[in-house]
Amino acid sequence: MKYPWIDEYLMAKRGVTKDLQAEWNWIRYHIGGKMFAAVLLEDNDQPYTTLKVYTKSEMVSKKKN
Repeated sequence: MKYPWIDEYLMAKRGVTKDLQAEWNWIRYHIGGKMFAAVLLEDNDQPYTTLKVYTKSEMVSKKKN
């Protein structure tokens, strides 16, 4: 992993688990079985990271459901 601090930061959050999606070469991060982040392992020196971000109103809506 090109940026190990990302893994350290995400894993320090309560309830986070991770797994390796070998077919895609991604490390995926989950909370409660829902993926919220993924980091591409080394691939031609082009690091990729994706995060799921909610607005405050989306979070309120999810808590009501």
